[in-house]
Amino acid sequence: MYAGTDGLSNSVFVEFHVIELRYGHPKEMSMIRPITVSGPTLFTIVVLPMSLAVLLAMRGLDLDSAYGVSSMIQFSVQLAVPWLFIAFCASSCVIVFPGKFTRWILRNRRIFGLCFAAGMAWQLLFILWLVVGHFDYYMEEAYDYLSLVEQVPGYIVLLAMTITSFRFGRSKLSTRQWKFLHKGGIYFLWFVVWTTYWYELFYYDDIQFIDYLYYWLGFVAWLSRMTAWTLKRIRQPAT
Repeated sequence: MYAGTDGLSNSVFVEFHVIELRYGHPKEMSMIRPITVSGPTLFTIVVLPMSLAVLLAMRGLDLDSAYGVSSMIQFSVQLAVPWLFIAFCASSCVIVFPGKFTRWILRNRRIFGLCFAAGMAWQLLFILWLVVGHFDYYMEEAYDYLSLVEQVPGYIVLLAMTITSFRFGRSKLSTRQWKFLHKGGIYFLWFVVWTTYWYELFYYDDIQFIDYLYYWLGFVAWLSRMTAWTLKRIRQPAT
């Protein structure tokens, strides 16, 4: 009986030793290959708190007033903008700052874009709320033709990019069409958002810290793309 037990122990030891030689010690494996959050789980982790923040803010405001709804328009877009900037500079960050973290950002670029779309869906809801419920206020205080010219195409582009981020939508486009939509679309969305904060800083008096923050974050995101483009040009072999 004891010999059988020793034989079983030896076989287990040998098997474990082979696994260790081939794949590494389990503790070392957990340190070398950390578990990262990606895909739908990452989307849930971002969008759920963002939506809860919107709902909590709604409880603290008088949404029967135009001012309350207008405040929610501003708040919802402030929650959404960072995810656009992350998606915008994801590919360039891998070139400028290569590493595990930037590769993780690049792998989840689509998710960050969808997080931005979710935040902007909240903003669109409050815009429609303002138009339908406080039309006179909207026309007198909030309506701006130039902003409308940017925002309506922006929502159309965002909707198209969101639909074609999934397999059923992507299958309707050729590879060239999809690349044109998503590369051109991300630049257009960045331009609309960034110029909104540029306009806020140079033409309005009620400037807040977050206006400066998002203006400069948007500029840095664009600068990272220009830097990555320059580095790629430099590293190209001479012909």
